[in-house]
Parts: sequence; C-alpha cells; structure tokens
Amino acid sequence: MPRSSLLEKAEKLTPEEFDVVREHPLKGAEILEPIALFRAIVPAVRSHHERWDGRGYPDGLAFETIPLFGRSLAVADTYDAIMADRPYRKSPGREWALAEIRRCAGTQFDPALAEVFLRIPEEVLERIASGADRSEEIDRANVIKR
Repeated sequence: MPRSSLLEKAEKLTPEEFDVVREHPLKGAEILEPIALFRAIVPAVRSHHERWDGRGYPDGLAFETIPLFGRSLAVADTYDAIMADRPYRKSPGREWALAEIRRCAGTQFDPALAEVFLRIPEEVLERIASGADRSEEIDRANVIKR
C-alpha cells in the first residue's frame, strides 16, 4: 500500500503499516536537510512525535531535550489531526480537541506550551479550521518558488 494511502485507510493499521507511518518524522527531516532554507526546522520536523514523558518517537527524547519548536509543533499537529475527518472517523470537534490537549499536558505535551496553545482565541482556531488563510499561505509559497 502506498504511504499516502495509509492515512486514508478505513481499517486499523497493521503493525507493519504503523511502522511506515512512524517513519515520517525521519523522512521529513531527511527531505528538508539538504535545503538551506529549511535546515533550521529539521530538528522540529524530526522531533514532532516525541513526547514530554519520553515515550514518543523516533528517538525517545523527553522534556527539554526535545527541541522547543518540535514541542510546539507536536501540539499543533495533534490539534490538526484531531480536527481532520478521517475515513474511519469524523472529527470529534474543537472542544474535544482542546480537552485532549489539556488532558495530555505533562505527558504527551510540554505543559507550558499546551497552556499557551489553549489560550489561542476561539475565532483564530475557527479561521484556521475553515482554511480562510490558506490562499495567503499559497501566495507566500509561490513567492518562495520564484
């Protein structure tokens, strides 16, 4: 099964498929490393599935040994994953996502960064979820290509 299909799979992933999914922080870092413009974010990409309690992947880092940007990205990535509809489930919604981030502060997430995320105004989270700012992001991406 192609890697891109794993995220859209309706059934539970096999252990082998989950191993492929778990490679994405390493693959992302590997792709970005040779590009000077992105080199500064490589540690964050590599570490965004590490956990505050050390039970994450790929390196099993814990606490402040996880790069700050990686810890921040972990919270945002989790929120985005919860908010996305998947073939196997509908999004449980913003309130549930925020409650999950609150619940996982101190285990999965740096508690201070989780608290900062939880203070993002509701209207900002709604605008992000609606995709209202995406055309501007695409325009900025096209500037980088030029």
